[in-house]
Parts: sequence; structure tokens; C-alpha cells
Amino acid sequence: MDARSLVSACLRSAASISLALAATGAVRAEQTEEAPEEIVITGVRTGVLKHDATAFSSAIFSDDFEAENKSLADLLSESEGVFVRRYGGAGDRSEVTIRGSSPTQVVVAIDGVRANSALSGGFNLARVCLPLVESAEIYRGSGATWQGSGALGGTVNLVTRGQVGDPVNRIDFSAGSFDTYEGSIFRAASAGSVDYSLGYCGFATQGDFRFQRPTYVSEDGQNSSFDYDEAERINNDRIQHGATLGLGVPLGRGQLRFGDYFAHSHGGEPGIDYCNEIDGCQNREARSTDWSNLAQLRWDATALGLLGNDVALSVYHRYESSAFEDPPSDEYSDAVDVTADISTLGARFADRWKLALGPSRHAPGLQLDFAHDRLDSDQQPDQLRGMAALTLDERVTLFDERLLLAAALRADWTEGFGWHWIPSLGIVATPLRWLRIRGNAGRAFRVPNFDELYHPDQGFIRGNPDLQPEDAVNLDAGIELVLAQLGPLSELRLSASYFWRNIDDAIVWVLISDSTIAPVNTEEATSQGVELALALQLTDYLRFSVHHTELDSERDATGLPLPGQPERETFGRVQIGPTRAWKLVGEAQHTGEILVEEGDGTRLPARTVWNASASLNLASIPWLGLESHLPEVWLFAEIDNIGDIAVRDALAFPQPGRNASAGFEVHW
Repeated sequence: MDARSLVSACLRSAASISLALAATGAVRAEQTEEAPEEIVITGVRTGVLKHDATAFSSAIFSDDFEAENKSLADLLSESEGVFVRRYGGAGDRSEVTIRGSSPTQVVVAIDGVRANSALSGGFNLARVCLPLVESAEIYRGSGATWQGSGALGGTVNLVTRGQVGDPVNRIDFSAGSFDTYEGSIFRAASAGSVDYSLGYCGFATQGDFRFQRPTYVSEDGQNSSFDYDEAERINNDRIQHGATLGLGVPLGRGQLRFGDYFAHSHGGEPGIDYCNEIDGCQNREARSTDWSNLAQLRWDATALGLLGNDVALSVYHRYESSAFEDPPSDEYSDAVDVTADISTLGARFADRWKLALGPSRHAPGLQLDFAHDRLDSDQQPDQLRGMAALTLDERVTLFDERLLLAAALRADWTEGFGWHWIPSLGIVATPLRWLRIRGNAGRAFRVPNFDELYHPDQGFIRGNPDLQPEDAVNLDAGIELVLAQLGPLSELRLSASYFWRNIDDAIVWVLISDSTIAPVNTEEATSQGVELALALQLTDYLRFSVHHTELDSERDATGLPLPGQPERETFGRVQIGPTRAWKLVGEAQHTGEILVEEGDGTRLPARTVWNASASLNLASIPWLGLESHLPEVWLFAEIDNIGDIAVRDALAFPQPGRNASAGFEVHW
């Protein structure tokens, strides 16, 4: 069944369910917001403007997975349409892709500020400590009109923990396989009119693990494998530190807030496992160190009359420093010693007005963006790049909030690449309070990052200063059904969507000679697919969720799928137990074939990975007498990859087989 046939069947099934529910009168509609375009996320700081009102979006709260020892990469991979590329085990690089995009085609923001590297274009999820993050907002196939360059696949906004209501204190610790340890401490409270939050997270791992060598499937269906079935990961130790600071104070009709996120990492870089030797020809000596800091000063205000109903003014500074050292392995090889410092200074002004004209309600808005990137490196010439953008949008609600129309236009200027015009149009129809129909169309683009343009010529690799920006068109449509109660079921959510993207001038790294790779613009490529999701609760003791993504991609020049993306992925989760007392969790993730090398059609075979965890809140045991002082004292144990499956997601970076951890979380 092709993607169009599959989505048609899903839409017909969902429509039949809706008609049946309406006919029996068994539905008690879930209470919704007065304006359907607003995405309500508890705990987001006052005044943060919600964009992409019609987008297929979801919010994942880290507290819903407490005492399960999950990483940010784990959390994001449990959302439909999202695939996480992992380049190793705990602490190793991981990157998010959405709807068949590359990692550089997804914008990741922290508290609304873009956090992607100006050097590589991607964002390393492993540098974010989940206990310091309150939620992750995922916008699939949307975000170009608000974030500009890079949002071809979508956007992810990470919301750090802050002071909301009563004081919050948290202490978390875990220990696991491969001598891995992680701990964090966090406090949020207020002192007079000032609210503050402060958090720290530390991580350390020896990192060396046994792993299965992969079996590759060629285009003609032949299997190939290595002489050695197993190998050991070497030089894979890592130490990381992360910290957040938040300060807020009332100012005028709004609030002035300062936020800072800091991360530091140091460890070995074993590289890929690619040859037929017993150690896979891993690198035994290479080391890397990186620092990053993202600071933002923001003023949010409401009800300013002619000056706007929701106003946000912010300035921010992003800094990252990286160093890579690889001493020569013999007298014939050269040492590698690369350092780079990248900084971005930017500002944003956003405003929205709300007014009623007869039976319709209008919410026009504007956003101004300015940024300046600077790269200093000992391996390539220093580079500077400026950016400016103006975004205008309008949201119109009609028929007693049953219909929302949203249109936006962004004029985006990037130094060296001129102007780009980014239009988008979306619609949300709500014929019933529990049923929504969505559709979106828009353009997206991405200017090349510094590495793609200016990577120094090292013989085997070099940049390409003649690259053109990537250009794409996104379309999607689908339905969402949300019910508070249906017989014994509660919190029932069902969604089905179809997406299509055409990208021109895609940037890929290819062999341009027998010994040199460089980035080039390729011909058109198309991705289309289906996203399905179902979640429900049966009494207070059983929660169930499942999502499935079907992806069909093709590059016109080769007729092959885009490399690095699975053709399908299914995730299922079952949680048993009263949420605040104890829980048993089982998860299964099936990943389809992944094209590794476009040139010869080599693929990684499909696999299914099973995970499980058990958690107990000691404060729920009455005779211990903890609840009055410590309402949550969790003990947990979890095991990942129970079947000890050989897992690889990108190139030849191995991931651990079966591994386990245990720990505690205390919240008060």
C-alpha cells in the first residue's frame, strides 16, 4: 500500500469513528480553549508567543516520564514523525530529524532562541540534561516563517524549568552500565518580587561496551557481514556538565527575565567502526572538548493598548567553542588539531494585536529578527555573517471559533545570499469540540552553514563556497480526535496526517574525486508519508500509546530513498500502575530499513528494540511517613535493548546492546 492509499484509509476510519460516536451520544467533549489556535502548555513563562497555530504539534512533558531515566533523545523519539540519529551510547552525539529531513533541516531552540550550531548547522541533543528541561514543543513540517533558515523539517523548542507557583526542589541520581553516572540538583523559588531558578547536572561514563557488528543488505538483496561478529567500543569515555539560571522580576506591565543555559563536554572520539579488523579500525587517541552558552534577556508584556496585546522584546547571545585533537598513529600520518569559536548576537521583537470585527476575530502580528554570526578558527579564515527578517501574519477565527485561518509572510535577508520570501497558509476546522481538521502549505529554505561553505581543504575533505541555499515546499493535512471520556476510556487522542515535501538544491556531501568529498547541490528530492498516533487511559492503572510513521522518499537523480532515514518506524508504550505511587513501563520501537550509502544502495536491516522500567514512590507508603515532608521519593530500575539487538542509525556508529541502570529521584 502506498502512502496516499494508507492515509486515505486512515482518514476514512477516523471519520467512521467520529460519526459513530456522534450517533450514540456517548461522547463527553473535552473542554477546550476559547481560541483554538492557542497551544496551552502549563508552566511556559508568561507572555511567550505561540506561533504556527495550525501546525501539527505536540508537547512532551519530562515529568510525565519521571523515574524512567530517559534522555532528551529518548523523549523526542517517542513522537510521531520524529526520528533521532544516535552516534553511539550515552553521552555520544545524537540529532533530531523530522519527516525525513536531515538534522541540519530542523531548528532546535531553547526557550525560543535558536540553539543550532552556526558551524555545523545541527544540534547535539546529548548536551541537554533532561532533568533541567520542563517540556519539548515539537512542530512537524512547520516553523520557517518564524525561525527562518533551516526549518525545512520542523522545529523543536525546549522549555527549561522555572519558578511556577510554589517552590520546587529536585535531586536526581542514576548509575548504569559501562560505569555511567548522572546526577542533578534543581531549585526554583521566589524572594520578594524576584523569582529564580538554578540547576546543575553532571554526567560521566567510561563508555566502552561490547556491540554486535552489523549485517548490511545490498540493493540486490545480498547480505554482507564482517569476519568478527562482535567488537568493543574503545576511547569512548565522556564527562559533561550542564547548568541553568533563571531570574525574573516585574517591570511595567510585564516581566523582565534573564535565562542562561551552559554546557561543557570532554571525552574520546573513537569515530566509526568500518573495517574488517577485530577493533573495527576505531580511533584510539582522538579527543574532543566543547563549551556552549546561551543567554537571553527578555521582556514580556500584555495589554499595552495600541502598542499591542502580547509584546516580547529580547536580546540574546549564543557562544560555542570546540576543539578536536588526534595525534599521529604512526610516522606516516599527520596530527590533527582543530579549534573553532562561534558566537551569535541577536535580537527579536514580536507583537500581536487582538480585535473583533463583526462575527470574526482577528489577531495580526509582526516579528523582527536580527542576528550576527562570527566564526574564529585556526583551520579556516574567520567568517562573519549578518541576518535580518520581518514576519507579518494574521489569524482570523470565524463561526464561533470553529474555523481558524492563518497566513504569514517572512522577508528574510542573509548576508551573501540576499532575500528570501517565505509564505505560509494554514487552516484549522473544529466542526465538533472534540474533532479538529488541519491543513498547511508553506515554503522553507536553508542557507549553507560555515562548515559546508568554508571547510578547509584537507585533501580528503573540503568545503564549497559556491553552494546555493536549499529550497523546499511543505504540505500536510489530517485530523485529530480528542475525548475526555468514552465509556471506560479517558484521555483518548487519535490523529492521522499526510505530509509531502519537495526540496530543490539539497546539500549533500559526495565524492568529487577518487579521494575527496565535498558538499554539492543536488537535483530535486521528494518525501511523503503518513503519521498515525493513538493514546488512551483505562482507569487509573493503565495507559497506552502507539504511533507509526510511514516515509517514502526519493532523490530524482538516483531514484533511491534519502540516506539515513528509516522507511517506517513504530513506537508503542504501556504503563501500568497509579501514576503517583508506582508504575511498570514496557516500550517497543520498530525501525525499518535504513539506506546507509546512496551510491551502492547498502542498507541496515529492520530491527525491534524492547525497553522496560519499574518505579516506586516511597512517599506513597503510609507507614514510612515521608509524604508530609517529601511527597515524591522515587526508586527506579530500567533495562534498555532487552533483546541485545545490534543497533546503528547513521553511518557506522555502533550503539550499546543490552544495558541497565538504577537510581532515585526526590522532589519536594
